[in-house]
Amino acid sequence: MKKHLEYKDSVSNKFWEINLKGKKVQITYGRIAIKNPAVQVKMFNSDEEAKKYAEQKIREKTNKGYA
Repeated sequence: MKKHLEYKDSVSNKFWEINLKGKKVQITYGRIAIKNPAVQVKMFNSDEEAKKYAEQKIREKTNKGYA
């Protein structure tokens, strides 16, 4: 599962992306068009835990206005 979200207003122009592969969750974020965005990788004990974490993070970002 891969999800790409963007947030734009008069001050901000940023993105947030989550990539779920089995037990591994990778989150990439930063300003749009940045050369070196930040990357976080998190490993879980099961695929189910990783999926729940990813869904929770997606909900948090959409509640903050990312689309």
